[in-house]
Amino acid sequence: MNNKEKQTNITALTDEQIIDMYWKRDENAILETDKKYGNYLFKIANNIVNNRLDCEECVNDTYLGTWNRIPPERPNIFRVFLAKIVRNIAVSRFRKNSAQKRIPSEFQVSLDELGECISTNSSAEDEYLTARVVEILNTYLKSLPRRKELIFICRYYYADKISNIARMLGVSENTVYRDLGEIRMGLKEQLRREGYGFEE
Repeated sequence: MNNKEKQTNITALTDEQIIDMYWKRDENAILETDKKYGNYLFKIANNIVNNRLDCEECVNDTYLGTWNRIPPERPNIFRVFLAKIVRNIAVSRFRKNSAQKRIPSEFQVSLDELGECISTNSSAEDEYLTARVVEILNTYLKSLPRRKELIFICRYYYADKISNIARMLGVSENTVYRDLGEIRMGLKEQLRREGYGFEE
């Protein structure tokens, strides 16, 4: 860690302090959010849209979204609150970009992987089916060992690269690939048991 990083860590406000600034409508809240979480938010956006300018716009839109939501909301875990906003914005941007042309990104790769478990066919009952599949997925994830649950969330929610997940968890990339394969196979089987399997 260099001196600049040390100074940033020393001077960074706590999440509660930053949230209080939003509640007081202090515009410095955005600067403090950027200082503490800017790189983190950029990484999430980049995993999804894979374009620097789009990522910067997603992060800026996240700050605007945060400003508009606090108040009345008071996040319990600020980092997760921000991550949800940036992910939703980045996914919308990805869909918009994909409608024009296929954009290669880690998000697309992770969606393709999940495609072997979850059907993406549209129908009139989509809303109900989606809610039911999410319920089954949440139950399945809670049944997994913590490491596998983290791997699933990192890969399919945050669209993290395999190498990043392996580094974060201190395991080999082969272990992450193996775990992901087992998770998808287990999820596919669980969905079939619940009557939500589909023909490939």
